[in-house]
Amino acid sequence: MSAGVAGRPTDPTYGTAVGNPERGKHVAEATCAACHGADGNSTDPKFPKLAGQNPAYLYWQLWAFKTGGRRSDVMAGIVAKLSDADAADAASYYAKQTTRPDSIKDKALASVGERIYFAGAGPGMAPPCAMCHDPATRQRMPMMMGMMGMMGRGMMADVPKLTGQHAGYIVDQLNRFAAGERQATMMGRIAGVLTETDKKAVAEYLSSVP
Repeated sequence: MSAGVAGRPTDPTYGTAVGNPERGKHVAEATCAACHGADGNSTDPKFPKLAGQNPAYLYWQLWAFKTGGRRSDVMAGIVAKLSDADAADAASYYAKQTTRPDSIKDKALASVGERIYFAGAGPGMAPPCAMCHDPATRQRMPMMMGMMGMMGRGMMADVPKLTGQHAGYIVDQLNRFAAGERQATMMGRIAGVLTETDKKAVAEYLSSVP
């Protein structure tokens, strides 16, 4: 992949993850389905659901695994065989699939997680997750719109959809952000101030939302 701004590929087509979902289905079946499911709804919480995910986010994560920006021995071996077009096509295919949410295991915990998701954790400790991860909330928040203007809408387009994701996977990734294993300044700070209960609560809530 050629390097562009911030080390990203320069091709504008793949930069927006515009691929061929029909071809992407074949790429997914041959490369991704064993872990993530043919329709992107993995049955093992160790593997994230990809169904309904933001295609730009999926594409950039594949790129990060390929270039070492995000580390995984398993994923590095898989994406090494994918072309830019393969990645964009697979991302486009999975984005069109429907996420199947998990059942709530702890309603009380999910209720706490819903509050954290929309209102944040603690006074000034962590902002609401919905500010970035919920499109409807972003549109209703003037401050967030201002941040989007400063950051650039292209960056916000890469924010992942979290609803319907396995709770265990969400907690695991928050822990990785907090430990610095996954590099993201904002997420590192937020995950670092969330308690283990906060993480589990948000994850429990999100996992049950379509």
